[in-house]
Amino acid sequence: MFQELNYVMGDRRPEDGTLLEVAPGIYWLRLPLPFALNHVNLYLLEDDAGWVIVDCGLNSENCRAAWSRILADVIGSDPVQAIIGTHFHPDHVGLAGWLQERTGAPLWMSRTEWLNARAYYLDTSDDFVEQMVGFYGRLGLGGEVSGEMRAIGNEYRKLVSPIPPAFNRIGPDTRLTIGGRVWRPYFGAGHSPDHVCLYSETDNLMLGGDLLLPRITPIIAVWWTEPDANPLQDFLSFLGRMEGSEDEMLVLPGHDGPYRGVNFRIGALKSHHEERLDETISACERPASAAVIMKSLFDRELDLHQTRFAIGETLAHLHLLMRDGEIRRDEAEDGTYLYGRAA
Repeated sequence: MFQELNYVMGDRRPEDGTLLEVAPGIYWLRLPLPFALNHVNLYLLEDDAGWVIVDCGLNSENCRAAWSRILADVIGSDPVQAIIGTHFHPDHVGLAGWLQERTGAPLWMSRTEWLNARAYYLDTSDDFVEQMVGFYGRLGLGGEVSGEMRAIGNEYRKLVSPIPPAFNRIGPDTRLTIGGRVWRPYFGAGHSPDHVCLYSETDNLMLGGDLLLPRITPIIAVWWTEPDANPLQDFLSFLGRMEGSEDEMLVLPGHDGPYRGVNFRIGALKSHHEERLDETISACERPASAAVIMKSLFDRELDLHQTRFAIGETLAHLHLLMRDGEIRRDEAEDGTYLYGRAA
């Protein structure tokens, strides 16, 4: 077993908007993001019949410009056979509709991920925003934060092009033959509801999306649309299913660089969350709101974007501890949830 990660490309990274071959017929594309996590990895798979795109990038001017160059200079007159979305987050499917308009290629996703993308994109109702604001209010975030969230509204719509109204489903029995490889799906939840990884047994190679990132931990968070979810349990279950994979497997992740050493990484991810669970229990010595507990876990200044991630991750750890009977949740007179050690 690997005792550390082996970054197969070393420090090499494709320049934004250019391609770097990472395996025969598989090209790595890296596009910019306007967040603390400043890039996303996408992949183009070459086939005798054309190309397959795996993930799309954000609906931004920079990403559209990069794709315009690739469509003109790399793909040219070759057909695009398919656009695959690993999950519904905007940095991964933000340009799915835009690319479909330009290529005519069908979109492939798991059904749950497509439904989430489509629902988030279409929802312009006041109820959507009020549910979000109420959710964070019950967690103890102040009125200023709630006001900022109400002003932003449905941010998802601003980060994606129109989500295609039809798709092809990636299900348990789906097999995709691309470039002489047969890809089969591995499904995992926690980061998103039904995230798809694609595995080629012939090459021992996995397109890992955001579930098996090499350096940072995927965001495992509770969101307002499913306020009582237990995503950390879902993610740990996925890691358990992946344990024992061949350690020489090459993982092509959604962020950072391609690597080998998946079992080492699984162990590190599990250890990280075990430590976070211990820290969460300690922060609940006296009943406190999720916002207060969040500050014990994240001791740095957070902007609004980071605050939503941080409090969602805090809640994910609290919900797992509640399920295990170690934490209880009570409600204060003002409706704020308070979390404390169970008797």
